[in-house]
Amino acid sequence: MNKTLRWLAIALVGLAVASSISLLVRDASIGRARGLSAAAVSAVPLLAVGLSFLVVQAMVRPRWTELLKNLLLASTFLLWGGVQLMTQSFLSKRLGDVVVALYVVDLAWTILASVKVTGKSVD
Repeated sequence: MNKTLRWLAIALVGLAVASSISLLVRDASIGRARGLSAAAVSAVPLLAVGLSFLVVQAMVRPRWTELLKNLLLASTFLLWGGVQLMTQSFLSKRLGDVVVALYVVDLAWTILASVKVTGKSVD
């Protein structure tokens, strides 16, 4: 099972990286040439890396606090990918704001956990 999950995670990461590179190289024109919308080309790397990170959680089985933090991060990428597929609207704007807030929470959580572990003051 872990071998299958590992290959799935690697394939999804490969897809995410490849689609990110293609997005940067031609600014979503490549996807349109293949019949994909610019929104889909933007969403694929986010959705793929979010799914990959979820798969890795099943393999690694971190302690519950780390799992919660990792699920928050994975769901943030998935939500961001979903927002990319939406048309511009009040809802997509609000969900985009939720994505930003979730990233802030996740990074703040990581920073506070690091400071707590090291026991060093930032003064």
